[in-house]
Amino acid sequence: MDDLLKLNQDLALQLADYWHEIDFNGGIGAKAYYTKDAVFHGQFASYEGRDKIQQFYDWRRERGARLSVHSFTNFRARFTADKEAEATNFLFLYAGDGEKVLPSHVPVTISLATDRYVRADDGRWLCTYRRFEHLFESDTPVTNPSLNDDSQ
Repeated sequence: MDDLLKLNQDLALQLADYWHEIDFNGGIGAKAYYTKDAVFHGQFASYEGRDKIQQFYDWRRERGARLSVHSFTNFRARFTADKEAEATNFLFLYAGDGEKVLPSHVPVTISLATDRYVRADDGRWLCTYRRFEHLFESDTPVTNPSLNDDSQ
């Protein structure tokens, strides 16, 4: 039981750090949270590989100012093997183009997020798979570029 509690604490804190990186640093260091071959599945676009995931955040920053808050709740993690884990949470995304203070509105999306992790040799958990299944969507558009190999 202590191992499961520690897993939940470690992964929830890491996820909070990740979303803080995205919301307050534009995702400059996003790829540090993923394995080299990680897969990121959004509702409308998917990115395969840590570099492609980072490319999304780089593209996002290059578009200009965008304010976002990624907030999650009901975090639950479990071991799937000795050095592997899976976690789920409900992700609330509040976002809009521009700088603070923006008008408040309902979340852009509320999604069921599923993450899979492996424990690296240095003891850090790295995400191998992230998937968002939208449960609710507002009329505010999400940002989704085309990151085909020819657009790099």
